[in-house]
Amino acid sequence: MYSIAIPDSAVIDCTDIRSKTVKIFQIARTAAIFRIKDIFIYHDPFLPPSRANREKRVMTRILQYIECPQYLRKRFFPLSRDTAAVGVLSPLATPHHTRSKELKENEIREAAIFLNQGRAVADVGSTQLLELISSPKKTLKDRTLRLTVMVKKIDNKYKARILNKPPDGKYWGYSVHSSTAAIGKFLSNRSEYKIATSRYCQPISSLSIDKKKTKNIIVAFGGPYKGIPKMVKAEGKKTSDIFDGCFNVLENYGTRGLRLEEAMMITLSKLEMNLK
Repeated sequence: MYSIAIPDSAVIDCTDIRSKTVKIFQIARTAAIFRIKDIFIYHDPFLPPSRANREKRVMTRILQYIECPQYLRKRFFPLSRDTAAVGVLSPLATPHHTRSKELKENEIREAAIFLNQGRAVADVGSTQLLELISSPKKTLKDRTLRLTVMVKKIDNKYKARILNKPPDGKYWGYSVHSSTAAIGKFLSNRSEYKIATSRYCQPISSLSIDKKKTKNIIVAFGGPYKGIPKMVKAEGKKTSDIFDGCFNVLENYGTRGLRLEEAMMITLSKLEMNLK
């Protein structure tokens, strides 16, 4: 299972919220194609803290917005400057982004769970709110929870039962996590097999990992202006101190560099081919 780590400087090469939004969508779409479980946003040590916090907030908000099913977005994402340009985006088109208002027995959907006239109900994107069969573990007082539910038909009426986890075998979106730590510190206590990407490392064709033994892999990407080796050096470390492997994903390309969204697509494609 893959996770990716990207810096809070990932979209500083974009000059306005519209171009940032489009680039973040490309990142989200690539993550969905390759069934990425977690997207981690780490701190670029070359980015001033005030700028880093602003960029991180925008990235986190838009990534979460894109991952959320369309029918739930108004409940979880009130209008803000960060999401001012999301109207230009195409649907992510993952299995949990159903477009049908018609309900089916045993169908699994994402739901907004909240109190309506004192009783817990589920908004699953239908024309009606569904009564809950089971109760959420957290209180609903002054809050709305996003949970996965199964649609059940009882006495000819559709209701919702909360599930503890998404359905097996289906990609159910990614989670977004942000950190104030630089890449070295952020990864220091993580147990995944850690891969860095850089033009200064060995070709990815030399990658040899037994996927059966290494179930979880985290792939780290650099920013538009500073790559992983320079970020790590700023922490007083070497790439080999932190990562299990560092690879150049494409040799002899015809541009001065690869953009993050391009590097992601190429890297994850080649990992699929090179892992045993």
